[in-house]
This record gives sequence, structure tokens and C-alpha cells, in this order.
Amino acid sequence: MNSRLKLYSTDSNEILDFLESFYGKSIKSNSSLYWEKEFQNPLDMADFIAAFVDNKDIFSNTNLWVSIDTGVFINIKEDNYNYFIQYLFERYPY
Repeated sequence: MNSRLKLYSTDSNEILDFLESFYGKSIKSNSSLYWEKEFQNPLDMADFIAAFVDNKDIFSNTNLWVSIDTGVFINIKEDNYNYFIQYLFERYPY
């Protein structure tokens, strides 16, 4: 199973603003309130998670959910993101 990131927002511009800032290019999306990406290597999510939480004060209407196990999603917040990233590197030490 691939790992997944999901962004949900109540502000129609926040997700695209964050994605364009993170990737440094224009992003096309079918929905301005939802975005999802799959990763074959769960460790590749760490930079995205850290950047999202570091900018949470700017993108305060957006929530990040992460799944590394089928059917289980974790809401990433300021108080748990360090533990989650640490867990990723312990669980997938490659």
C-alpha cells in the first residue's frame, strides 16, 4: 500500500497557495478544498509534513491527514508532527 497525504480546507485558496509555495510552481487541482497525494516511500512525506506545520499560522484553515496503514488516517498537528516524523524514520529505516 502506498502512503497518502490529504489536505482539507474551508478556504478555497489555501491549499493551492500552500502547494504552489511548497513546490515552487503552479499547481492544477480539480478541487480547491481537497488535495491528495500518494507516496511509494513514506519517508518522502516528512519534508511536506514539516513544511505544512511550519506554515500552519499562514494556512490556518487547512488540515493535513496522513495514512501509512490501510484505512487509518492521522490528523497531523503542531503537537504530534515531530513524533510522527520520528515514527516514520523508525518504522522505515531505509
